[in-house]
Amino acid sequence: MISLIANKEFRSSLLTPRAYVLAAGTLCLAGYFFFRLLIGYNESLPQIALSPDASPSLNEWVITPYFRTLQFLLVFLVPILTMQSFAEERERGTFELLATSPIKVSQLVWGKFLGVMFVLVTILILTFVFPGSLLLLADPEPLATFIGFFGVLLFALAFAALGLAVSAASPSQGVAAIAGFIVLLMLYVVDAPSVSMGGSVAKALVYASPSNRVELLMK
Repeated sequence: MISLIANKEFRSSLLTPRAYVLAAGTLCLAGYFFFRLLIGYNESLPQIALSPDASPSLNEWVITPYFRTLQFLLVFLVPILTMQSFAEERERGTFELLATSPIKVSQLVWGKFLGVMFVLVTILILTFVFPGSLLLLADPEPLATFIGFFGVLLFALAFAALGLAVSAASPSQGVAAIAGFIVLLMLYVVDAPSVSMGGSVAKALVYASPSNRVELLMK
């Protein structure tokens, strides 16, 4: 039953232009930021070469900042992908039918989540084309690159789960998108006050930050 629901969600995404527009927009933005980082790295090489202790690294200068950029893009991408999952059922009046059907709640939730996950992972794999090209044409650290990308995938799936929860509690797709964006943005910047704070509160904010968790994987 879970696979049937997931397959239905995935197919419904492919039948609408929204997934394609989101994929194209994400790839264009990701490509722009990637090549801006790469251009900045190339322009900095002459200055870096003047320092005897400097060791220019593609991972440090390009790939890791690129993965940080992907996390920021996910704050906007995920709410748009998840807003229809449950909120659309409410708008169509089919949510009560699903809730009273023989389908278990856990099956419905997992099916919806896997359907969104397939779309989201597909888009992220496409964005890996840019750092992947460096693995073929340059000499970044392969293990660090793949681990960093794995961290971004985990970050995306955690945000997708939150987006689905917001969609389930929202009366319409518009409310789900706006509320999801606010929730994810707050989580994305939750550790920002820790710069001016100290003690256990600052440590708790840093620990609660999903971006900080991914950052630890990239080091």
